[in-house]
Amino acid sequence: MLVVDNPFKDPNSSQMIFLGYLDNCFTILFTIEAVIKIVAMGFLYNNQTLKDRKIDPYIRNAWNILDVIVVAASLLDFVILVKSASASAGDDENSDMASNLKSVKALRALRALRPLRMISRNQGMKLIVNALLASLPSMLNVTVVCFLFLLIFAIVGVSFFKGAFGFCELDDADLME
Repeated sequence: MLVVDNPFKDPNSSQMIFLGYLDNCFTILFTIEAVIKIVAMGFLYNNQTLKDRKIDPYIRNAWNILDVIVVAASLLDFVILVKSASASAGDDENSDMASNLKSVKALRALRALRPLRMISRNQGMKLIVNALLASLPSMLNVTVVCFLFLLIFAIVGVSFFKGAFGFCELDDADLME
């Protein structure tokens, strides 16, 4: 759905209207799923039975925090859509509020995080992503060392050549032409 969505398409075309309805359906489904998981696992604390089964509360898992962010952004976008629709059909007060809420539409970019929700369900993908995230500090160290070597060679090159490749000789006659 994210691939087909395009800000340059006519918002009144049948394809964009269908994508809007599909986006609303996904928002409702993701919200229902998050609410069910919160009720089943507990939001911040859970009961002794779940603790005995070694089930952590919902918000204490990083993947679930990602789910909450995606659902919250989707719900905020949904509220903005409803407010702007009521403002276009209603009075001036709603119109002013909807125009202020349209500036928050940049949160629609968070919809790109929806495919990451699939990773939380696939153990193999979760293992790969966690390994990649764990290796980022080491890769940062290697990158710093590489840039340090490039800086050293750049300084040596500038010192050695001292502008030997970049000069021009012009006579006064050449300037007059």
